[in-house]
Amino acid sequence: MIRVALDAMGGDLGPRIAFESALEVLSQYPNVEITLYYSSHLTSECIPLTHHSRLVLVPCLDEIRAEDDIVLSLFKRRDSTLYQTIASLRGGKADVVVTFGNTGAVVALARHLMGVIRPKLYPALIRELHAEPLRCLVDLGANVHCPPSMLEGFAQLGAAYVEVLSNEVPKVGLLNVGVESTKGSSVIRQADTLLSGKTWPIYLGYAEGSELFHGEKNVIVCDGMVGNAVLKASEGLLSFLMKQLKEQGGDQSLFETFYQTKRRHGACLVGVNGNLVKGHGGSDLAAMIGAIEYGIDIAQVNLAKAIAARLDNEESK
Repeated sequence: MIRVALDAMGGDLGPRIAFESALEVLSQYPNVEITLYYSSHLTSECIPLTHHSRLVLVPCLDEIRAEDDIVLSLFKRRDSTLYQTIASLRGGKADVVVTFGNTGAVVALARHLMGVIRPKLYPALIRELHAEPLRCLVDLGANVHCPPSMLEGFAQLGAAYVEVLSNEVPKVGLLNVGVESTKGSSVIRQADTLLSGKTWPIYLGYAEGSELFHGEKNVIVCDGMVGNAVLKASEGLLSFLMKQLKEQGGDQSLFETFYQTKRRHGACLVGVNGNLVKGHGGSDLAAMIGAIEYGIDIAQVNLAKAIAARLDNEESK
């Protein structure tokens, strides 16, 4: 049985969608249990009347909002839904956490409560740009200011992720303004030097923005600010094109197929001692269901443990 801990309070569209997505997933997956953490201050109309034998509801006295600052007091908010959700994973009561909340708070609490798999390996958010063949972008916002060694670590985490979840050979590219050796900031050039000196993962040099969705590089590495901007610009363009086609009576099927089936919803936080999916705050019902399904997939292979084992194996060589 896969045990999912779901934080109901992070989505922009309100907690009711989290309840509905949980019920829908449970109707489709007989091997899944969901514990849903929600604010005890919710009114009754926010909570569906329909319940399920494999759905456990846990009321919490506090919730961390999108606008909340990431300060030390965050770690004392033990009654918040996000804290309780991640604590359940640390305590062995869940196999994966799914949340749609404040990214900074998610990363900070995950590091605080679960710890990292390597002392100097910073956790990163990985997003699958498409699934077959698997192609990933890392980092998406867990880290904004990234020295060269951190980018090197992202490459290792991304490569291990690809090896665990696919039959693809990870081939790393470092996102840059050009492929020439003289291009990029000093940080990018130093990261290029570090990656060029490694036997694993395979490093193919700089990647331009045009290589995000095609080409042989299937792990694209960048700092969190760039990655977040790239991801949201790409999603915004896709939504814009779908809207334009709809308004003009065009065929949206290709875009809809890509959006629904060619990559997963949400991002995976790798580098911490536990499985965690961070969904987009603006997720609708379909996206929330997709994020939970993503969580089920990574829990089935115990992704965090598998990545740690892959890195251990590399270090032992």
